Amino acid sequence: MNIIEKMRALLMDFPRIAELTDSLHIDGADGGIGTFSLSPTGDTLVSESITGRQNRQHTFLLSAYFSGINDYERVSSSGALLELAVWLSRQKNIPVQTVVDNTAHDGEITNIESANGMLLTVRDESAAEAYVYQLTIRADYTVEF
Repeated sequence: MNIIEKMRALLMDFPRIAELTDSLHIDGADGGIGTFSLSPTGDTLVSESITGRQNRQHTFLLSAYFSGINDYERVSSSGALLELAVWLSRQKNIPVQTVVDNTAHDGEITNIESANGMLLTVRDESAAEAYVYQLTIRADYTVEF
């Protein structure tokens, strides 16, 4: 799996994910309560050794659409994202592949950090409208060429 597929699979392994959503879309969700979207925002070469090992960094935005009907639900939503951020920071040494010119190159995710777990958008004053929370995720990984 490439870094995007692996991050999606990893997020779906979060122990509380079934309480929060049943699906995680890439680059957009329908915006209904309980939907999540993972949007890759860029990949950067950080360093490269003379042996061809690259250290890379990939960033993502995770958008989560939660009910915001009352304080209890808003605190619960923020707490779930905090718990997810801590859980992600504990994930290390996860195998990943990068395909270049139809050749798969092995590597691993070495570190995951997240930030800005915050309320992004209040869609409407209607209880039926989802509040959008966003978490920025950065995955550091290697590729062996």
